[in-house]
Amino acid sequence: MKMAGSQSTSQLTLMCAVALLLHGSSASAATQGVTDDSYEGRSLIVYVPSRLPAQGTRARVVVLHGGLGNAQRIESGQSEGGLKMDSVAEKGGFIVAYLNGTPVTRRLGADKLGWNSGGGCCGQPAENNVDDVRYIRAVVAHLASRYGIDQSRIYGIGHSNGGMMTQRVMCETGLYAAAVSVSGPLNLESANCSAARGKRILAIHGADDANVPIAGGRGTQGISQAVYNSEKGARRSFVSSGASYDLLVVKGADHRLDHIEQAIKQLEGQSIAEKAATFFALMGFR
Repeated sequence: MKMAGSQSTSQLTLMCAVALLLHGSSASAATQGVTDDSYEGRSLIVYVPSRLPAQGTRARVVVLHGGLGNAQRIESGQSEGGLKMDSVAEKGGFIVAYLNGTPVTRRLGADKLGWNSGGGCCGQPAENNVDDVRYIRAVVAHLASRYGIDQSRIYGIGHSNGGMMTQRVMCETGLYAAAVSVSGPLNLESANCSAARGKRILAIHGADDANVPIAGGRGTQGISQAVYNSEKGARRSFVSSGASYDLLVVKGADHRLDHIEQAIKQLEGQSIAEKAATFFALMGFR
């Protein structure tokens, strides 16, 4: 059935407006909360809070799991729960990206992942010389354009092997404005961290850590045979390059993230996620 030109145009305009409104609402709803995604064959998880600042001003925290861990286990609360930042992101109005490394060994399964953080750590990622620095930079740039991230407001946090990887990214790139590493000092043999000049690092380490000793060397627990750098050595590399490096030694805590989390809650009344968000100055959104 044909319609008069003005009526047809009016109805077509109305239909397009409704379609755009529905599409916009659907897209907005789909991006809120937890979203499974992938990049270059690696799965990842993005958490988007219900309220955000304007496009182009948004902050992002990049979360890196420890050795034998993965992003799904963190976000689901199965392990390394101190790195789960969803509730803090909801309060602070920032986006969280949980990234995945690559398999540590062939025999333990494809979900036991790690990072090539330097100094022979850890497992297949190091043996195969996986370029995790390039991958992290690429996936963060990809997500930044998709979610309207301010490139000057990208932060990193990780535990153990993920903490070492976070420090490597901090040392070798200008990607992060600030970083928090838990039980994972910089493990590069010789590090000129000029890219970190003017940046801030908070290192948290259990005093009784036997996996990654705070004084460096080979741990007496865990499966990795890597020789680790000390927190003192990591601090020296960053400070000599013009960065700040604050070390929090947690008395009575070992390598396990939940033990460190419990001790910090008892001492300071806040979680690791809350402490990190405060360090990144991300808790002021209303």
